[in-house]
Amino acid sequence: MLDTFQPYDWIPAAIVGIILTFLAVVIGKTIAISNTFKNGLKLYQQKDYQGAEAAFRRVIKQQPSNDMVRLLLGMSLMEQQRLDEAISAFRTLLEASPKNVDAYLTLGKTLIQQGKLEEAMSVFRELIRRIPNNTEVPLQLGAILSEHGNLEDLIAEYRQLITLDPDQSVLHFNLANILMGQSNFEEACLEYQEAIRLHIKQASAYWYWGDALMQQGKREEAIAVWRQALHRYPKDEVVMSKLRIALQEKIL
Repeated sequence: MLDTFQPYDWIPAAIVGIILTFLAVVIGKTIAISNTFKNGLKLYQQKDYQGAEAAFRRVIKQQPSNDMVRLLLGMSLMEQQRLDEAISAFRTLLEASPKNVDAYLTLGKTLIQQGKLEEAMSVFRELIRRIPNNTEVPLQLGAILSEHGNLEDLIAEYRQLITLDPDQSVLHFNLANILMGQSNFEEACLEYQEAIRLHIKQASAYWYWGDALMQQGKREEAIAVWRQALHRYPKDEVVMSKLRIALQEKIL
């Protein structure tokens, strides 16, 4: 029996061809964007901030939702001392990604460069309130603000948050870390103790509590704290190291 002619046999093949062509275009476009981004990053690392800016702007035209590129654009502008434009770029990023830590930090730094410390503090307060449990944020903010002798405002912010939520262990831990940066070791110890009492899941609370005690010359108490930590975190290498050094110094 002769095969009958099927006039529409070409349709599936045509559809596959269209799909493959579309994928090739998309992949090619993605590769081009990726190469532009890599080039911009390379220029930024080479301190060619104007060239980096141009590359990042080209990427944003193709990928307007790319947070990393918008951040790098703002940083490129900041390095060129085009501070108003940098601030605008960071604020645009925060509108799209209101929990972007780096955007808050760089925005605050840029405002400080403009001499707008109070406005920068407003930005930092918003960051703290958006992610109060982030344990890295107070350390980063402390490093920025300690250069300007303005840790008191940061401490006050955490004290207020603790008043509103006294059983939040991370808030006590964060406050203790800032107090350490202020060399207020006695109060830092109290806050580390409170964080541990509230069952914080951070071995570093014990590390720093012991450090604060050592700073006050309370070696025996520090050793006792690190022994507690070793009991709770038997595989924690930092605790083992601190305890070993403290015991060796005690013998000497």
